[in-house]
Amino acid sequence: MKMNFIVKATATVSAETKCEELDEKRIVPKMMLRRRLTRSARIMVYLADACDFREGAVVYGSAYGEMQATADIVGAIDANEPISPTAFQNSVYNTAPSYFSLLHGNKEEILTISSGDDTSKNVLQTGALQAVTTNAEVLLVCCEAINIPNIDEVNRCTDYLESGVALTLVPTGDEANVEVHQKEHKGFAPSLWAMLDVLDACDGKDGCIVALEL
Repeated sequence: MKMNFIVKATATVSAETKCEELDEKRIVPKMMLRRRLTRSARIMVYLADACDFREGAVVYGSAYGEMQATADIVGAIDANEPISPTAFQNSVYNTAPSYFSLLHGNKEEILTISSGDDTSKNVLQTGALQAVTTNAEVLLVCCEAINIPNIDEVNRCTDYLESGVALTLVPTGDEANVEVHQKEHKGFAPSLWAMLDVLDACDGKDGCIVALEL
């Protein structure tokens, strides 16, 4: 079953090593909170700001999760050292959207998805269902931040060690006016491709309406 959705806003960011211009000081003025943000959280709050979204339901996806925190935990275990409480706190998959909610005082539902290469496809479907259920604008974000030491020894999936894509959806009874085509987005992790397909379909268009599978 498909339903139609207005894509109100879109944003993307990527870098071969580290996304440098994420405007953290403006977006996160409180220094203590800003210092706690993981790389994925920094990317997410940047993308949400670019979409002008501060309150509402959020669907977040990442195939690889919080890689630096995970690497820190595994390194501590291997070295027979105590695990950092901060690393432990930041190791869960909902770290980035949780910091977003702390930043804006957002009390709406967060759903987190990790489905390998199908992550953004499932984020789209879940976000569409969430938009229908709430009858409100929903933020969808997918991030990958895998710029950790020695990542080149195992990385075979992406040229961009940091990347993210975001869009907001609102259900509508109007007809779809663009078609979304599946593509290979070279340089990006496949976990972002389905949402990048939507961004490509809406690029340069106002009032973009897409049909999404529920």
